[in-house]
Amino acid sequence: MSSTVVLVGLGNMGRKYLNKLLELNVKPTLCDLNFELKREFQNFPFYHSYRDIEGNPSTVFVAINPQFHPEVAQYFLSKGAFVLLEKPPALNYIDLARLAENFGGYPFGVSEIERYSLAVKNFKPDPHKVKAVLINRLNGGRGYINPIWDLAWHDLYLILYLFGEFEIKTVERKGDFYYRVRGEILKSIPFELNVAWNYPNVDRSWTILTSDGEIVLDFLNERRLENGKTVSLRKGKDKLYELVKDCLSGKYDTLSVQRALFILKELEKRGKNL
Repeated sequence: MSSTVVLVGLGNMGRKYLNKLLELNVKPTLCDLNFELKREFQNFPFYHSYRDIEGNPSTVFVAINPQFHPEVAQYFLSKGAFVLLEKPPALNYIDLARLAENFGGYPFGVSEIERYSLAVKNFKPDPHKVKAVLINRLNGGRGYINPIWDLAWHDLYLILYLFGEFEIKTVERKGDFYYRVRGEILKSIPFELNVAWNYPNVDRSWTILTSDGEIVLDFLNERRLENGKTVSLRKGKDKLYELVKDCLSGKYDTLSVQRALFILKELEKRGKNL
């Protein structure tokens, strides 16, 4: 099993994937442009170029600059592998759409780690009771593009997963790395999404206002509260562990590709450099 798994990219997220693979007793083949990392990972099969990797892997995790996600995915998809792309999976709609068209049946997925959070697991809100959704995605670190593409992506796929379609109405820049996004879910439910890099007070939460009261999805502490009472709380293995396990066992939700296509199309309406 180990020799059939490939991890492309050993940056911050790539190393997190590696740790989970090792917890699952999987020793992957590694690939990174930084060849000096070969010394750090001398006990692993290591390649500088993904095109030099021999054989036909069964599962490939790709966590590199999203500019190069599509070409790496195409290479391994053509070899019959299941490919998981870290988000964002591409920098434009057409590149991801071309992959989906060329490899029918979506034998690949886009990372949606927050779907595995106990904040949303087994949770399906009644849209008829929801009055508004207030979202904070305020992180201490930073990513590749900007806070909307790198961080708000989580909340946009969750909106699609929990409710269905949405539309972004306005985007305000509140600071160097702070944005406020307003829009509508299902053409009737207003949402506000505050997203930031380099933020001193980390906050990753939703507050859903309903006719039955308030629901809080606390992604930082992996719990869900309904009217102040904790109804779901993480115990045991973490969400990335579960995501990686699903990928290895062929259970990952490939509808993540359709959600990613929707998000890319919506973001392109506003432009990449928001």
